[in-house]
Parts: sequence; C-alpha cells; structure tokens
Amino acid sequence: MSSAPPPPSYEELAALAVELKLLVTAQAATIAELTARNAEQAERIAELERQFSSDSHNSSKPPSSDGLRKRPAPKSLRQRSGRKPGRAKGDPGGRMEQVADPDVILDHHPAACGGCGNDLAGAVSTGYRARQVFDLPKIAPEVTEHRLHRAVCGCGHTTSATAPEHVPAATVYGT
Repeated sequence: MSSAPPPPSYEELAALAVELKLLVTAQAATIAELTARNAEQAERIAELERQFSSDSHNSSKPPSSDGLRKRPAPKSLRQRSGRKPGRAKGDPGGRMEQVADPDVILDHHPAACGGCGNDLAGAVSTGYRARQVFDLPKIAPEVTEHRLHRAVCGCGHTTSATAPEHVPAATVYGT
C-alpha cells in the first residue's frame, strides 16, 4: 500500500496562509505599479503620435519644424486626356488691337543713320511704326503711343528710330 503524506499541521497551514497573504500583497503592489506605468506610457504614446502626425501642412507649425522626413507627394486624381498641353495647332493666338486715338503720343526720331552714322537731327520723317502701351489708371486706360519715325539720310539709307526698352512690341501693358 502506498502511504499518503500526512496532512499538514495547523501551524504549517497558518504559516502557509501568512506566506500566501504576503505574496498576494506583493503581487497587488506590482499590479498597481504596472497599471500606473502602463497609463503613463499610453499617454506618452498618444502625445508622440499626435506630434508625429502634425506638421506644417495640417497645423500652424512652421515648415522648419517638420524635420528631415518628407511626406509623400499627393497623387493626382485627374486622368490623363492623351492630348498635348498648350494651344491647338493652327490657332492664331490673340493680342490687343491698337487704338486709333491714343491719349498721349510720344515721337521718337532716329538720332543717327544706321548705315553711315550721320546725324539725322534735321532729317524729315518719312513715316513711323506705332507701338502702344496700355496703362490702367483709376477709371480708364491711358494709352501712350510711341511713334518710331523713319528718316532718309543723304546717302539714301532709311533709318527707323528704336523703341524704348519698356516698349518691346506694338501693344504692351504698363511701363
């Protein structure tokens, strides 16, 4: 017959109960400490995630606070049409038309012959090309016409006056 161990005495059971009570108390303290630490870490994780997700694009932070990480460029939702960008072939384009009666007319005469270099101060004008600048004052545009006169030199060469630098074409907005 096998013999079973004798049942523990009252003193052994009392000592075991005290030992188990101390163990439960220590475990309860450990659980409380770990719960508090877990709450602190959850709060810190939430703060770090908030900081990581906010940058100059979605908050009032300056771009210098973004750090070195780059956000991926947003993907365009538009579909390609297959057509080339720009104006259509054969389209003449557009420009402003000159006005018949400009508000101000400034005459520009050639100073010297473009062929031989002679002085053209007293030469008679044989025509001009007009270039107009449309300036927008408060109510109506003030149009200044720059007339680029041509003159014929004694050598037979016809020379046109050069336009001021701020008037590169027949019609121009502003000066």
